[in-house]
Amino acid sequence: MHNNILKRLKRCAAITGALLLVGCAGPKQMTKDKTTGTTTGPVDTTTAVTSPVLPAKDFRGVWMATVGNIDWPDRYTSSAAEIERQKQYYERCLDTLQVHHINAVLFQVRPMADAFYASPYEPWTKYLSGERGRDPGWDPLPWLISQTHKRGMQFHAWINPYRIAARKSRTQKYPALESTIPAAWTKTYRFVRIYNPALPEVRQRIADIVADLLRRYNVDGIHFDDYFYPALERGESMNDKAEYRRYGHGMSLDDFRRANVDSMILKVRQTIQSVRPNCLFSVSPQGNYDNDYRVMYCDVKKWSRNGWVDVLIPQLYWSTERYFTPRLKQFADLSKDSKLMVGYGLYRFGEKAASSYYRTNADLQAQFDTAYANPTVMGSVLYSERWMMTNPVNLNAVIAKQFDRLTLPPYLGHQPMVRPAAPQQVQADGLRLSWGAVPNCYYAVYQSHGHGKEATLVSITYDTSAQVPTAGDYFVTALTLGLNAESEVSAIVRCSPTPVR
Repeated sequence: MHNNILKRLKRCAAITGALLLVGCAGPKQMTKDKTTGTTTGPVDTTTAVTSPVLPAKDFRGVWMATVGNIDWPDRYTSSAAEIERQKQYYERCLDTLQVHHINAVLFQVRPMADAFYASPYEPWTKYLSGERGRDPGWDPLPWLISQTHKRGMQFHAWINPYRIAARKSRTQKYPALESTIPAAWTKTYRFVRIYNPALPEVRQRIADIVADLLRRYNVDGIHFDDYFYPALERGESMNDKAEYRRYGHGMSLDDFRRANVDSMILKVRQTIQSVRPNCLFSVSPQGNYDNDYRVMYCDVKKWSRNGWVDVLIPQLYWSTERYFTPRLKQFADLSKDSKLMVGYGLYRFGEKAASSYYRTNADLQAQFDTAYANPTVMGSVLYSERWMMTNPVNLNAVIAKQFDRLTLPPYLGHQPMVRPAAPQQVQADGLRLSWGAVPNCYYAVYQSHGHGKEATLVSITYDTSAQVPTAGDYFVTALTLGLNAESEVSAIVRCSPTPVR
C-alpha cells in the first residue's frame, strides 16, 4: 500500500512543483495545467527559479450522524448542564479526528425535515431536546462550525432531502405534521413519510432550505446522502399516478421519477451557484449503482456528466471479498466529470461480525489500498465518527497509518481553478506567524525546506495567525472556502524562539 501511496505523492509533488515555476527573464508563454484546467503564466522559458514544492492533497472526511443520536449528541440535551456536557463531547470527537488528520466533517444538520439550527422552514429536531419542535435553548450550528474550523477542518452541512419521518411498524403513529410542512406536499408509506419528489413546490422548498443555510451559516459544503425515492416494501405502490399524469409529458414512469430527482439536484446546484459559488456540493449515493438508478431513481452518471454535483462519494460498504473492488471500478468509470471519493463502512467491523473479513482491521487496509491505487479517487469519507471513538478491532491504527500526516483537501470544483491572492504582510513574532486576511479564504502554513524541495504542512487554520512548532523558514497560502483553490506561496519568513527586537 505505502509503495502505491508514495508513488502518487511523488507524482503529485512533481506536478505541483512544476506548476510553481516562477520566471526570471527571456521569452514568455502561457501554460495550462491539464489536471485542473488552470492557466498560469506568463512563464519564463529560458531560466526559472523553483519555489518550495507543495505536498500532495487528499480529502479525509467523517460522517457525523445525528438521526437516532448515532454520533452527536449521544443523548438529548435538556438542561444547561447537559448542553455543556454535549459541547465537551463534541470537542472530544473533534480531538480524535484531529489526531488522525481528518480534514472535513460531514455533519447531519437536517435528518428528518427538521433542523439542528433555527430554521424558518422546519421544526427543531427532536434529537436535541427529545421533542420535535421544542427549542433546545441554543442554536448549536454556529458553535459546531466554529469548533470544527478551530481545528482546521471543513464543516459540510449534511441534508436528507426528502425524509420527514420513519416508523418501525404499521401500528406506530407518525408524528403530526408541523404547520410549516403542507400535507399536500407529502407522501406516506408503510415505514417512511417523505416530501413528494414529483412536486415543483417541494424542489423549491429544498432549494430554499439550502439557500437559507448558505446565507446564515458559514458551512463549507452542502452534502446529500442516498435517500431519494424510498425503497418500498413488497406489494407497496409509489402512489404517484396522478402526478405522472400531470407532469409526465410522455416520459416512461421510471424516467419521470428520475427527472424529478434530476430537477431537484439541478435546482440545488443553481441555488448554490447563485448564493455562494465556492460552496462544495457532494452526494453519497448507494454503492449499488443499479439500486440508485432503478429503485432510488437517481441518475448519478447524468449528474456527473452535466456538472451538477462536484463530488460523488459512493457508499462502498462491502469487503474486498465481495463487491468493494468491482463497484469501485464502476463508479470510477462513470464519475469522470465529477471528483470521486470512497465512503467506507466502519460500522461493519467488530469482533463478532458475521463475516470474518470484518473481525480484524485488515480488510479496511485492503480497501484503502484498492481505492488509492485507482488514480480517480481523490479522498475518503468514513462512516461514522462513533466507530472512530469506540475503535472496534483497532480500526484507528489503520486510519492512523493511512492518514499519517496533515494534508489539505484538493481543489474540488468543476470549473478551471481560479487561485485566490497569496497572503500578504506575513510576519513572525517568535514562533507565531501572522498575515493579512484574504477574502473568503482559510489558510495553510508550511515549513520550507528550500527551493525545489517539498515543504511540510504544519497547520490548517481559519484565523490569520498560527503557532509554528519549531524554528525555521515558513510561508502561508490561502485556500477558497469550500472548493479549496490554493494561492501561490507567500513570502518566506524566518521564525525563531526569541523574537527579533
